[in-house]
Amino acid sequence: MSRDRRRRTFAIAAAAVGATLLLAAGGVAAVTNATEQSPEPAPSSQVERATAEIERGDLSLTATLDGSIGFGAAEPVSVKAKGTITWLPAPGTDLARGATALRVDDRAIPVLIGTTALYRPLTSWGMTGADVSMVAANLMELGYLRRADPADARTNSAFRAAVRSWQKALGLERTGDLAPTDVVVLTAESRIAKVTARLGDTATGTPFTASTTARIVQAAVPAGDAGLVGAGAAAEIELPDGRMLEGTIRDVGTAGDGAQSQVRATVEIADQKAVAEVDAGAVVVRVVTKTVTDVLIAPVPALIALAEGGYALQDESGRLHAVTIGLIADGRVEVAGDGITAGMTVVTAR
Repeated sequence: MSRDRRRRTFAIAAAAVGATLLLAAGGVAAVTNATEQSPEPAPSSQVERATAEIERGDLSLTATLDGSIGFGAAEPVSVKAKGTITWLPAPGTDLARGATALRVDDRAIPVLIGTTALYRPLTSWGMTGADVSMVAANLMELGYLRRADPADARTNSAFRAAVRSWQKALGLERTGDLAPTDVVVLTAESRIAKVTARLGDTATGTPFTASTTARIVQAAVPAGDAGLVGAGAAAEIELPDGRMLEGTIRDVGTAGDGAQSQVRATVEIADQKAVAEVDAGAVVVRVVTKTVTDVLIAPVPALIALAEGGYALQDESGRLHAVTIGLIADGRVEVAGDGITAGMTVVTAR
């Protein structure tokens, strides 16, 4: 290769590296062409060229999200009991199935778990419906009623006997009846987030808020990745202490209005024991947004953007090989072209 051509080639390579790195940050597979006005490097009598080998493998583009770990948004808990609050749980208390949510007139108001509220008093024999099934399912889980299909439940002798046994265990009057004022129904086991009521207040209302018992991550999704991060995607979570955990994107949605709106992702943490002592903190979430498999991969600095258009790689002999480029990620680029093979040595800018 002539000295003039060599000088022109390395000037073009310098321009290509800058353009390609800029585009890699946005996940865009295109590079601005080098121009004749690119500054030329100072001539050197001894030029030591760096080289790299073309690899065959998989290449993945990863979105990096800034997030925080915690228990998620808290929701108010509705209590229908009538009377005066005589005991309240402390923030951080878990409300499991059968636990006492609060005491009203010194009477325990227990927790039931279900997706249907208890919307009527269960005081008659032979009653059926979604609320009866919900109560029956809870009595089965608590061990007071023989397991069967809750959908077939009715307020028969076995059902009422189970209610009486449960009432006895709670220190309540054994009536066998159950009303909406007697229980708090939650959709899942929860954790007290904030107590807003005080002892002596009227019980009916929303005396506290509760959140999930499982720690989750809520992360902001960069605008450029908003259409690439979706529910069900695997995620890697870096904790404040540097540990790495596996997670899954549960949902992605928009928070806020207008110019203040932001796309946010909720990430479930697979190993809850690993975060048992982490109440809150900043984390980094990494999500693979695109992957190509079994492709030829070159370092980004090996790309040469030709003045006449297109891209090339230079082998050790100085010959240029035209290539098309695909996915760019982590300083590497997917390439294809005649004569480009795995193990081939190419010149790189660094």
